[in-house]
Amino acid sequence: MPTTFSPIALRPVLAQAPTPITAVAGLVDAQPTSMIVASFIGLSLDPPLVGVSIQDTSTTWPRLREAGSIGISALAAEHAGIIRQLAGPADKRFDGVSWTADGTAVLIDGSTATFTTRLVEEITTGDHTLAVLEVLDAASYAEQTPLVFHNSEFRPAFR
Repeated sequence: MPTTFSPIALRPVLAQAPTPITAVAGLVDAQPTSMIVASFIGLSLDPPLVGVSIQDTSTTWPRLREAGSIGISALAAEHAGIIRQLAGPADKRFDGVSWTADGTAVLIDGSTATFTTRLVEEITTGDHTLAVLEVLDAASYAEQTPLVFHNSEFRPAFR
């Protein structure tokens, strides 16, 4: 049975659920490539799986998904000023951004958590694709204040 609930009505309701801001990044043709994703989820501990939801209109994902490993960085409050840059023009995304490579995974320095992953499956979910990624390595930096997307704004999470 088709739903009658409109996407326009759903958007402000979803905006009230804080979501972590993550940079999904890798080396493609030896150059760092990134996208910002506000839909990251832990999927499984055994096997270790995480997921990110990618808009079908993304022009970065078709390239990034070919990287041997993909980095996911849960951004910290200190990264608020670089979010639009990491999602902006490809040749400027990493200007002045401190990062580390783990194989072809790119991890943003100063994040609250980082994950080195590899793509294992893509699932079509409406106007997005759920990328299921196996966690190859992960690190936590609890001293950092997480950055979240809430009420259509980027803001530090409460501590």
